[in-house]
Amino acid sequence: MKKIQYILSLLCVLAFLPACSDDDYNTGDSTPTVSVISNLETTDFSLPEFKEGENPYLFRLNWTKTKFFSESGNPLFVENITYDIEADLTDNNFADPKVIVSTGELYTDIYTETLRTLFNDLAGADNEEAQTISIRVKASGNNTAVYSEPVLLVITPFVAIKEPPYVFIIGDMNGWDPSNTSFILFRNDNDVNNGVYTYTGNFGEGCWLKFCAEEYLGGYDKMYCAGEGGVLDFGDAGAFFIEGYATVTIDIVNMTWKIDPYDASEAKTYSMMGPIGDFCDWNNEPLMDKSEYDGHQWNGTFTFENSTTVKFRGDRDWANNWGAQPSDIPYGHGIFDGPGAAVPAGTYRIYFNDLTGHYTIKKQAE
Repeated sequence: MKKIQYILSLLCVLAFLPACSDDDYNTGDSTPTVSVISNLETTDFSLPEFKEGENPYLFRLNWTKTKFFSESGNPLFVENITYDIEADLTDNNFADPKVIVSTGELYTDIYTETLRTLFNDLAGADNEEAQTISIRVKASGNNTAVYSEPVLLVITPFVAIKEPPYVFIIGDMNGWDPSNTSFILFRNDNDVNNGVYTYTGNFGEGCWLKFCAEEYLGGYDKMYCAGEGGVLDFGDAGAFFIEGYATVTIDIVNMTWKIDPYDASEAKTYSMMGPIGDFCDWNNEPLMDKSEYDGHQWNGTFTFENSTTVKFRGDRDWANNWGAQPSDIPYGHGIFDGPGAAVPAGTYRIYFNDLTGHYTIKKQAE
């Protein structure tokens, strides 16, 4: 009898215990705790110039583990959670995200080329503006995909300084050698949208000539030629003929030309000319070569180990010095006692015209 009463009591207790829910074992329905991306030391990145074989490390992206729970709140063990690191332009709101990496780890290392490739894929390789890019973690497991809150990176692409083309004179003064670079046209500014080039010099008793952009040196088929009525022709057409001192001006955008006489009656002649600046402690400057054809044209190749200011001085006398503004490079128009161009370290072919103060500081290939 007592045994029967015990069994009945046990059944009553069990009747009031909560039944085991299928949710405790069902991995199909869960409420996850999403990953959180750790704070970064910086979120602004400026990409350097691309160099073959170089891919500097930038930072490690860390995030917390995504955890899954049953509807009743019990933790679920989920094998093989995959973390996809997704990125998109912030304004796109992940409409078409790119996957940087897929991993089972809780981190990934980001290198320079990772961001460069990402920028090119999202914004375009020709885009020169900084872009804000969102990065998030997509965690996939338990037949579910969940997303972290994004972090925002501002990526600024490398933009090479755009220079106007270099245009050289090919003619009687250099034996019509189509590869000769002894005589260069000068400019008043470095605006790539401005096509105006100028040269003032002594053309002697008469000189035939044409003009050739650097990329077309070596041949006669793509030169700037004297068309009728001040129209600048392009190809292998008529040559210019200039006598005495004159200024020749061409516009390779509007395709025009003109020649004006130049009064050189008070022009001073120099026996020495050279660039001067910090690189030589503003004294005993190295000397340039004087043109045998026109003694007012100078050029030479110089190497600066460090960034330096560059001016020009005639006969090593401060009464004869020209300088332009620091930003006037590679082309500039020096004035008496001007501050001088700011020139980065490197090797340069430098041209100077002492009649006008025009110069060109042309970087040489390394």
